[in-house]
Amino acid sequence: MKYNKLSFIIPCYNEENTILQLITKILEINWPLQIELVIVNDGSKDKSWDLLQRYNKDNRFKLINNPQNLGKSRTVKRGLVASTGDLVVIQDADLEYEPSDLLEFLELFEKNNVDIVYGNRFNRSNKVIYISNWIGNQFLSIFSSLFTGIRNGMWTKDMEVCYKMVNGNVFRDIAVNLNATTNFGIEPEITARLSKYKMPNNKKLKFSQISINYYPRTVKEGKKMKGFSDGSKALIEIIKYNLFN
Repeated sequence: MKYNKLSFIIPCYNEENTILQLITKILEINWPLQIELVIVNDGSKDKSWDLLQRYNKDNRFKLINNPQNLGKSRTVKRGLVASTGDLVVIQDADLEYEPSDLLEFLELFEKNNVDIVYGNRFNRSNKVIYISNWIGNQFLSIFSSLFTGIRNGMWTKDMEVCYKMVNGNVFRDIAVNLNATTNFGIEPEITARLSKYKMPNNKKLKFSQISINYYPRTVKEGKKMKGFSDGSKALIEIIKYNLFN
């Protein structure tokens, strides 16, 4: 494989019930390249940080701690900057996503010479718990694509998806300038900045997307996204990062 290392950026806030299960799932997969787990604890108030510190880890792990809660956007930024992989992917600390799906992402990078691969939760018969979130995500993806699709062919079917795998140097380059502070503002900002990015030869990034499995959890189970509130902020951020940044 022409890539040597894949970095997982794992923001963790109050995920004591799932974080170690997630790590186990990742480590059980037979990856065709080295992996790096950059886990950023975002001021968790439960036992997440204690569990991570006591976990029997090796040099594949890089632990970062935010003494205070900074929100997902700034936490992911810290992880991206600290990563060293040739490819980098964002991975939530819960069990909503299936890490083995990322093997197909790697195949696209290897065979199709792409720079970006997004997951798509809406192309399979994945369970829908909150219909308002589903409708909101669809609308935000379409609205975002009105900018990014015309600019760079990034017609994202699921702009808010966690699974975004990107060329590591590109991801670290844009991470330095990420400004979003709201919990989920990083998704439209990353998408906007990737659509504007030019390689040293002035070449635009090549984008692809792939259907993934998705196992949504309820608010009671730890779901943190607030549909209308977070969706409204994301709408503003799509406009902001596509037109003014």
